[in-house]
Amino acid sequence: MTNEDLAQIQSLVASARRVLVLTHANPNVDTMASALSIYLALTKMGKDVTVAMESELLVELAILVGAQNVKTSLSGKNLLITYKPYNLGDFEKVTYLEDQGQAGSLDDSFKLTIAPRDGFTPDPKNFIFSSTGASADLIFTVDVLEPTQLGKLYDPGMIAATPIINIDNHDPNKDYGKFNLVEPDAASISEIVTFFLRAVNAQIDADIANNLYQGIVSATNNFQSPKVAAATFEAAAICLRSKPQPQKAA
Repeated sequence: MTNEDLAQIQSLVASARRVLVLTHANPNVDTMASALSIYLALTKMGKDVTVAMESELLVELAILVGAQNVKTSLSGKNLLITYKPYNLGDFEKVTYLEDQGQAGSLDDSFKLTIAPRDGFTPDPKNFIFSSTGASADLIFTVDVLEPTQLGKLYDPGMIAATPIINIDNHDPNKDYGKFNLVEPDAASISEIVTFFLRAVNAQIDADIANNLYQGIVSATNNFQSPKVAAATFEAAAICLRSKPQPQKAA
């Protein structure tokens, strides 16, 4: 990361008001610890932050600080109507009724007419209502090789319109972000996030340090991984210095 990139990232983070932190389904400890640490740090900076993935949180990740705030959907301003299962051609036409909801009308409802093909009778129970069109000033993706890996959280319009800081340590990453903090030589994503948070002047408090340290230990098999390097121990030391130390008996 060049000094120019760092200055731009610092500016992005400082000016962002609504931030999304997104990862893939069923993340491991390192990935979830990293995502939650970004969530906690930016929340502490006064941002409106949402951390999300498409799957429910695994039980073993519930020990991480902030885990209870992970969402499995993104709220948006648009209503999305999904019919499932669906075969191409099941529905032939969708019509909006122009004269509905008129001032002074007794009928103040909104109606759409969905015309099925001949021989097909849709089951009302198969219609799913959800929201889409979520918006943000800044998106962080954590351990996401390409945006489609976000699954049901993938919104092409939002991804195209929003600056992304892409954080990963896997070589196949597609470098799709405005800024790509992709370091294949790093032993863990948590160590990348540790240095990133320091670079943007975020405070690494005891909760964040606890998460990041657990991520480092898990990813490196308690520092036994061949990818462990000086940076790994330096990140771990930053976390340990930020964690409350046990009091010695008098």
